[in-house]
Amino acid sequence: MLSSWSIPSIAASLVIQAAANAFGQAYPCTRLERMLAGFVEAGMELVRAKGKTAFAGLVAAKLDAAQIEHGLTLLLRLGIRLLEQGEVDAGEYLDPEGKWDFGFSRRHLDEISPFTEPFQDAAGQIFNLAPQQARAFRVFKAELDEDFHLQALAGTGKTFLIERLVDSLAGYRPLILAMTKAQLDALQARIGAGRVTGMTFAELAVRSLRLDPGRQGPGASDLSPRRTQADMALVARHLAFHPVGNLTASQVANVAYRSVFKFCTGRDTTIGAHHIPVYSNRISPAEKAVLVECAQRLWDETVRPLTSGLELPIRGYHRIKELSLSPTACIEPGYTHVIVDEAHDLPLPMAQFLDRCHLPVITLGDSCQRLDGAVAEHAPHVRRREIFHSLRSGREMEGAVNALIENNPVVHVHPLEGNRQQDTRVIYYHANRLPLPDDPTTILVWSEWGLFEWFQRLANAKARFSLLPGCAQGFRGFVEDCIHLYRDGVRPTHGAIFKFTSWEALRKEVAGKEAAFHRIDRLLEQGYSISDFERALINLDHSGKAPYKLGTVMAAKNIEVDSVMLTPELLASTGSSRHDAARAFAAIYTGGTRARHQLYVPGQLHDWATDVAARAASSRSGDKQ
Repeated sequence: MLSSWSIPSIAASLVIQAAANAFGQAYPCTRLERMLAGFVEAGMELVRAKGKTAFAGLVAAKLDAAQIEHGLTLLLRLGIRLLEQGEVDAGEYLDPEGKWDFGFSRRHLDEISPFTEPFQDAAGQIFNLAPQQARAFRVFKAELDEDFHLQALAGTGKTFLIERLVDSLAGYRPLILAMTKAQLDALQARIGAGRVTGMTFAELAVRSLRLDPGRQGPGASDLSPRRTQADMALVARHLAFHPVGNLTASQVANVAYRSVFKFCTGRDTTIGAHHIPVYSNRISPAEKAVLVECAQRLWDETVRPLTSGLELPIRGYHRIKELSLSPTACIEPGYTHVIVDEAHDLPLPMAQFLDRCHLPVITLGDSCQRLDGAVAEHAPHVRRREIFHSLRSGREMEGAVNALIENNPVVHVHPLEGNRQQDTRVIYYHANRLPLPDDPTTILVWSEWGLFEWFQRLANAKARFSLLPGCAQGFRGFVEDCIHLYRDGVRPTHGAIFKFTSWEALRKEVAGKEAAFHRIDRLLEQGYSISDFERALINLDHSGKAPYKLGTVMAAKNIEVDSVMLTPELLASTGSSRHDAARAFAAIYTGGTRARHQLYVPGQLHDWATDVAARAASSRSGDKQ
């Protein structure tokens, strides 16, 4: 086969094989380019001296498939991409004498760079945007006092655009909002310390409620959060909950908690029967009305406590909902615009509040990353633009990502277009033969159950690994709670499972939702103990330098890494509704688009996406009948 290749192509195969020699040294890209130039020149001389196939014959004996495969991976990590066939055939990388042209790389990068549209910032500095970015930016600048929404797929340069938007508002006082403090800190670090005020959604809610002239009466002044866990029996006793149907008083309290949470995530102004969890459907309408009354009592006591001695948990979502319900609350005077980063995380009640604040609201997000499967709607007057040309991912990523975008029954956006400047390898693996990638990789799961399973898999393989920051806190408590609940019936305290009083009750609710649970269940049946867990912890690295990182999609949603592996349980933990399908697609899309250079996905991804979409369509059709 090599005999049909050009001399530069044969030389390139030698360089790929030798990539490991340059990796880790100073200026590896420069070393490899000089190596390529030397091989091209040597090949030309050998062909002139000994004939057309001399170079190919010599090189064929030296090539090793495994080393080339490893070299290709290293090229990705070095940011070196392969030319496409048409670019190879054009031969513009050689000078008139047939030698390597060291000016080619710069010329070629300029030629294929997506940043072709020049703009000037407030300080007179020139910056360039890609065409889709530029069109969105012009629409925004045309009317600075109007609402604007940008739907931007992952890796399309949304954060850079926020910087440019802030520059455009230099004479104004914008307020930046984000879901978490980590998101906010990262964004403000990019924009520049002190240039703009930022708050989380919860911080804005508390600040606005403190200034709300309509928030009067008992309990009105106490807005401090409380991170305590609720004891259902204690809540039931203090709020005078009684058994309802076949539910005990403690179970009624649990139903009330879940109902309040659902209420807090939606647009409704009052708690109704539709907020009662599905598992309570067997109760009568009269009993359901009692449960609604209990949920309302819990909500009132949460936001305006009147019962002494009862400290209910107060989370950010409680205050955000309270803010949305107050007709007199508003953003404090002085701000001129609101910019919402990661607007797909924007809670519906916060969106309601912002809609009535009479300030221009600029939202930038990606509906495909909405992990709860919901989609926020924008008012008809809001100007919209869409960006789908990736700056992070190469064209090979299109196949995996677009299978999710095109089959999503809830989100309707333009498919991803990969970047010619980037190479992203997508490796499809067989779910029954789970690989442990040879290269440093971030392994992503859906929940604590997948985290537990893969923690033990990696420990059994004697692999050095660490947990993503968002997963490290609480993981030990989750595993120990599982073991104690299974073996001794001790009630857990971890937030994911604290409501269960027996392993049987937990199994009944979780087994149908979490594919990884079944493997944990079998592990515990086999006698897995605290001492087994302690032995596995030996492999957990705390230096941050471990080759493998393990975490949930939620913990990874705001990071970028070189290599990602999506585990099979992400495809298995799926219901049949449109909402379930959208949630599953969002998890896989969000996890997969964290990868810069390499993505491992279960081989059945495309068929799975088609099947899930078909089930969701069938479910919707059944609902209409």
